[in-house]
Amino acid sequence: MDSMHSLEIECRELAAAGLVTESDAARVGALERGAIFSVFEELRFALYAAVAAITAGIGLLVKENLDRIGPITLIVVLGLASFGCYATVLRAKWQDKERSLGGDYLLLLGALILSADVGYIESQFHWLGTEWQWYLLILAAFHGVSAYGLDSRLVLCAAIAALAAWFGIEGQVATMFSAAAAGIRLGSHATVCAATLLTWRAANRRLGGSAGFESVFDNFAANIGFWGALALCLTPGARLLGLGLLAALAGASIFKALRSGEEIFAVYGAAYTALTLCCLEAQVVHYGLGLLLLELTTVVAGALLLWRFHGHVTARA
Repeated sequence: MDSMHSLEIECRELAAAGLVTESDAARVGALERGAIFSVFEELRFALYAAVAAITAGIGLLVKENLDRIGPITLIVVLGLASFGCYATVLRAKWQDKERSLGGDYLLLLGALILSADVGYIESQFHWLGTEWQWYLLILAAFHGVSAYGLDSRLVLCAAIAALAAWFGIEGQVATMFSAAAAGIRLGSHATVCAATLLTWRAANRRLGGSAGFESVFDNFAANIGFWGALALCLTPGARLLGLGLLAALAGASIFKALRSGEEIFAVYGAAYTALTLCCLEAQVVHYGLGLLLLELTTVVAGALLLWRFHGHVTARA
């Protein structure tokens, strides 16, 4: 970098004047020269990919070797693996050590293995009988308590995912486009689930819970709510209700983005609205050049609207 455009000289002058410390000046100078740079996002992605790969590998191992391993052995092995993940994190907590990023993902891995183990136990022994879905609520409660006890947003995500599965959202998304009844169920269940998450968020704030959890609640509630609105909009008898819910969610998301500077909520508002309108247009117009032009217009309008919101959010920031 050309010295005329570098801040390194100014940092040295500030350090000499005693306005900043020598270490801070050296760090900024290294950043200016490109000698050091952050790989936090890349590391986080790599750790997430590692957790996903390990979880998928466990699933394949079970599928290919279930007959030789046996159910009891498998249950015990998965339980011990999950316990090992939790024990490592708990030991660091008891020793008052700050948990690393790798520790966060190790904890997530333990939560996912535990979920798989509990699900497998239920599939083998059917302890809950026809009420098997309650094990999802039990998992959601356990992961929720763990998330608060260990201050982990990743485990909170696992708790919310289990709660959403208990509401039946995961199983109904695939049938949303093929059955009107599935669309109504998904829409109503997703709306109730989103409202539950917002209530949980309000309780978290009122009772002095972790402030970092609020963004998790907000993002899950927004996505689940928009999926519910989409499902209702695709159901002939519930389109007006779905459009009303979509408008309310889009307005609330965009308002939040403009007020807080969290641009992702403007993306939710514009993208989900454009997606829903395109799906509605496909149902009404069906095929032909008119449909393509109409959907192209919708996408372009959504992109322009999002670009405008981007300018507002950037200006506020």
